[in-house]
Amino acid sequence: MRKLITCAVIASATLALAGGAIAQTTGDASLDVAISPSKAGTSKKPKSHSLDLKLVVTKPGTTVGVIQVDLGKGLKFSGKGFKKCSKETLIAGGPTACPAGSKAGPQGLAVAGLEPANTDLKLDIYPFVGANDTFYIYVDTLPYGLAIQDVLTGKITNKGRKLRISIPQSLRQPVEGVDATLKDIDQTFTGKAGKNGIVTSTSCKNKKFKVKGTLEFAARLDGKPVPAPESISASSKCKKG
Repeated sequence: MRKLITCAVIASATLALAGGAIAQTTGDASLDVAISPSKAGTSKKPKSHSLDLKLVVTKPGTTVGVIQVDLGKGLKFSGKGFKKCSKETLIAGGPTACPAGSKAGPQGLAVAGLEPANTDLKLDIYPFVGANDTFYIYVDTLPYGLAIQDVLTGKITNKGRKLRISIPQSLRQPVEGVDATLKDIDQTFTGKAGKNGIVTSTSCKNKKFKVKGTLEFAARLDGKPVPAPESISASSKCKKG
């Protein structure tokens, strides 16, 4: 199985913009988040939500080594209570091989720039629950003319508030002479299994659900300097349950 450019994925994290979102922009990136429904749960009765993320990056000459999504207080990721799909199953059979009820969200889309080829590559992305604290993200470029599939691992820590995906060198630098540059991620995380949710809330602080995205950069084949990590925050309006 050939591996390529999955560094463009996710963020896992990252996405259709809905009402109530408050976008944030830096010189190199913009982040939109929308969390619905807007009414928060409580500690005794958590509420399941849909977390829509859209990350756009304008930072040529860089390669992402880590993509991290941090949720604000009162929000968390979890695979608890969901059916599970192993990494081996995804590698062998793709998304259709996973059991019903193991999805961590619908199909999303990412875009990577290939340098110095000056070509964009689109990647379909599919999040699944691998364990209570693990999401697997299947990447597929076949619909866009290249037979490339791979699986990324997203680890959930900090009591569910952090989702961190590390990109190995073999994917950051996929073929000889080619660096991959993240441009766009568009992904929704959502799902409910009984009383459990992929994204849940227990409170609404200052009428906002807060989300932060961080990109950590890695060394490139072309030897360009590695910039410092870049973080950008955004929020979605909420109200107490």
